Amino acid sequence: MTGRLVLCPTPLGNLEDVTLRVLRCLRECDFIFAEDTRVSETLLRRYEIDKPIRSFHERVEERRLKEAARILSDGKTIAVVTDAGMPGISDPGVELVRVAREAGSAVEVLPGPSACLGAAVLSGFDVARFRFEGFPPRSPGARRSHVASFANESAAVIWYEAPTRVRALLTGIANELPGRRVFVLREYTKRFEEHIEGDAATALRSLGDEPRGEFVVVLDGARGSTADSEVDERATAAVEMLVEGGVRPRLAADAIAAATGSNRKRLYTHAHRVAGKALDARETN
Repeated sequence: MTGRLVLCPTPLGNLEDVTLRVLRCLRECDFIFAEDTRVSETLLRRYEIDKPIRSFHERVEERRLKEAARILSDGKTIAVVTDAGMPGISDPGVELVRVAREAGSAVEVLPGPSACLGAAVLSGFDVARFRFEGFPPRSPGARRSHVASFANESAAVIWYEAPTRVRALLTGIANELPGRRVFVLREYTKRFEEHIEGDAATALRSLGDEPRGEFVVVLDGARGSTADSEVDERATAAVEMLVEGGVRPRLAADAIAAATGSNRKRLYTHAHRVAGKALDARETN
């Protein structure tokens, strides 16, 4: 009897975003461990789920970990939920996984809502690679150094931030990385969801002096070095030549990306743009 631990992502704002698998797990489990029982009970009442529920946060973590070990050793199932989103991502849950592994229990993570992934896709940036940094440092000096460290980072960078500190983060980006594009997602999936695009200075003006809600900030990746830019320019020119010579856009982008190491997605987009212009020119003539 080794028990089972199931991490269950919960809605970020709209209760309809919960999955059928999560609901089934919450109905069939023996115990629910919740970051804040008051928040989780709203979801449980909505779907008429009545199970023993335990709080699981920093103040009770040590005691709850021992309790979880006992429950799992009895062959029972624990479902883990946080106030919103995926347990273990900037929220409690990772230590429970460790305890379950040590006990030889089965561990499952169910798919579900994620503000990080939602913001990445909504940004429109190239997120074939991205870095999730959780919450940035709180102290001004540490935050400034943290932001400055991404000056040459080519991948997009994603942070969660509280309303009381989001202006400080954007100010740091404006000062340390002027001109870099950002995307700010406020209150994802909620009634007053808001998207802000532009550089950090523009985002600060849009936010106002007293922003409210939960925020995700996406920093676009840095442009390459001068040498990289020259390679990209040659790659773009090569794609244009191939497409204008009759090569299909996808094949042209694949070939030049493989030869130069340039970003395939950007080359593919450019190849289709060139093909579209060529088609328009033929139709006009």
